[in-house]
Amino acid sequence: MVKMIDFEDTLGKSIATAMDSTDAAIVPFLPYILQDFWEMGTSSEIVIDFVERYCANVETRHATSVQIIDLGCGKGAVSVKLAVALKCQCFGIDGIPEFIDTAKEKATEYGVDTLCRFEVGDIREKIHELGKFDVIILGAVGQVFGNYHTTLTTLSEHLSPEGIIIIDDAYIDDASTFQHPSILPRRELLKQIGQAEMELIDEKTNSVADSAKEFENLQKRCRELIAKYPEKTSLFEDYIKNQTTEYDVLDNKVICSTMVFIFSRPFSINRASQRVLEKAGFALEAQLKNAIYKNGEYMDELIYVKRRNENG
Repeated sequence: MVKMIDFEDTLGKSIATAMDSTDAAIVPFLPYILQDFWEMGTSSEIVIDFVERYCANVETRHATSVQIIDLGCGKGAVSVKLAVALKCQCFGIDGIPEFIDTAKEKATEYGVDTLCRFEVGDIREKIHELGKFDVIILGAVGQVFGNYHTTLTTLSEHLSPEGIIIIDDAYIDDASTFQHPSILPRRELLKQIGQAEMELIDEKTNSVADSAKEFENLQKRCRELIAKYPEKTSLFEDYIKNQTTEYDVLDNKVICSTMVFIFSRPFSINRASQRVLEKAGFALEAQLKNAIYKNGEYMDELIYVKRRNENG
């Protein structure tokens, strides 16, 4: 059964954009179209690896006290697999009720329903109600908060001092002449990251090996919907057309990457942030005495740099 939600509202339009559609009328049909997918977009294996390596609190505290927020969590694959692997607390939010239903079912199936909590909501609004988290995940949902400067500034308000932000997205190689209205060249991406006083400490490009099978399943479900709702043929055919273009862009025109960000200004007493930088290959370059005033006291600012590999 298709739940006919109000697709004219801003949430419906935002979901449509995040799912690479130009028509919000497709949103109520997405649970059917995407029924063959549990893990959508973001690789849970990559995220788990990054959390294990760079979340200082995974090492320094009991894992069940580590707080992770998964914004635009889809069907909960990343959160559920994180909870299974690391026994941390995961809170997922998504705008599609059927996706959240699946996420809850999967958490129960995998025995982590006491560690995972899922909720239907608009992440653009919900973010303002949230506290601090050790890990913030924004996986393959596009620029729902705005550009990278706005996104990182918004998310960093809810990040613990030694926490990490993981974003799954795409960018255009600086040597490419390709242009896209919602995908930035890497140099502009790095510029906006710096403006947000964040540091990109690691990234891993994502494989698109399974994209052909994914697209085949997507087309199959759209054809089934055309047979059931012939009056909406143009809606589903336009979605297939948009997806054809997007799959080509992701496969051939841009670099799909999962990226890790931290605050770019570690201070002297925050040893956890220093360890994260050192793990990422950064080295202490300078220590600026009393350069930061925080919580009523002056602290030293530490300048870390990442040196190029001398062997190339």
